[in-house]
Amino acid sequence: MVLDGLILMVIGMLTVYLFLVVMNMLIKALSSVFSEHALQEEKMLLEEAESKRRKKREKEMKKTVMAASPSADEASRMTAVITAAVHAHASR
Repeated sequence: MVLDGLILMVIGMLTVYLFLVVMNMLIKALSSVFSEHALQEEKMLLEEAESKRRKKREKEMKKTVMAASPSADEASRMTAVITAAVHAHASR
């Protein structure tokens, strides 16, 4: 009875071990088959991420330029203020 239990345990452990060995070999085989496809996909994803970063950077730069440059009304108002200040200083 104990011997039957030990035999059953050894058979079960061998079954699991063989299953894991076969699974490991299949994973390695599939990895080598699809390695080229994986590299192409990784390259495509990196290019896409770089493109998104570039677009985001350009958008931020555009915002910065738009915020830094005053509108036409502000520019004309600033010109009038500066002209008035120069005129007031010169007339002292």
